Amino acid sequence: MVTCDICGALFKTAQGLAGHKRLRHGAYGLATELGIALTNKQLHRKVLNRLGEKLADRLAEAILQSRGQEILDHYLEELSQQGLDLRSLGRYRNLRAIIVAAGESNRLLPLTQDKPECLLEIGNKTILSRELENLRACGIHDIVVVRGYQGDKIKYPAIRYYENRDYQNTGILRSLFYAEGEMDDEFIFCYSDILYTKEVLELLLRDQSDISLVVDTDWESHYHQRRQHPVSEAELVRVEGDRITQIGRNILPSDDVYGEFIGLAKFSKKGAEILRANYEWAIQSYKARAFHRAPSLDKAYFTDMIQELLDQGYPVCHVDIRGGWAEIDTMEDFDRVSRELRLVLKVD
Repeated sequence: MVTCDICGALFKTAQGLAGHKRLRHGAYGLATELGIALTNKQLHRKVLNRLGEKLADRLAEAILQSRGQEILDHYLEELSQQGLDLRSLGRYRNLRAIIVAAGESNRLLPLTQDKPECLLEIGNKTILSRELENLRACGIHDIVVVRGYQGDKIKYPAIRYYENRDYQNTGILRSLFYAEGEMDDEFIFCYSDILYTKEVLELLLRDQSDISLVVDTDWESHYHQRRQHPVSEAELVRVEGDRITQIGRNILPSDDVYGEFIGLAKFSKKGAEILRANYEWAIQSYKARAFHRAPSLDKAYFTDMIQELLDQGYPVCHVDIRGGWAEIDTMEDFDRVSRELRLVLKVD
């Protein structure tokens, strides 16, 4: 009864925080983490042994008063002091992730003939499932997916969906902005055709920059004998100190190339405001003309928008890794990563 009362209180609080969307998602996330803990027998015993009736009553009563995030944080800390660290079960955070999964992925035919690329299985799990697992393992439960090609096949629960029905005529940047209403606070941006370890995501989460991109400095090793995805298609970056100075596929490989953007980025609330404001400005300024390396803003890549921010003088920082990720863009990529998953990602 103790644990049921707490779960019930958390869910009622989540429902009752009218007008506080971020807190609502946070409460659901905490309740989910507690529910996960209770399915594990060892943790179940830990909860029952260490969570006394008095503390349980206080927690339920306080949360039901809908006093908000401070209540949740206070009792999370109290639970931690009693030996039950719910934060460690998922690094409880109020953070959103936006995954863009709208493209057709023609280079993966026939595998993508009847499903989107993100639903291809690598090691008995879909690409998207692995991405969702990493996000939730880091406490990110507020997840948005932008669908397009074969979008009706993407049906994961507890996710909000946006539809890009014009996916054949638009690029990843336009797809991202179908979810513009979700950019009212800090968020993680993710490509849907990449695999990465939880440690890579944790490095990004620790960065405090307004705009930060994950960059692999060991990028050249990914292109050895990679014939179907030549290095000319890599989204390379140049840097000065901790700032990116240039990004895109138009950068020629040379000694001053620092690394490759892997398709994972983080925006603070301020960074999100910068992104949205400059996209709206670009709509007015780039009508019927090329936008960086794209023929139009509608067909632009995400990195075209990042280059625009750089040209406008906004700081964009890099979070460095060496491996721990993989891109699935061609049949060659799919076959290699399927064979060498443990080696590529050091996961099962």
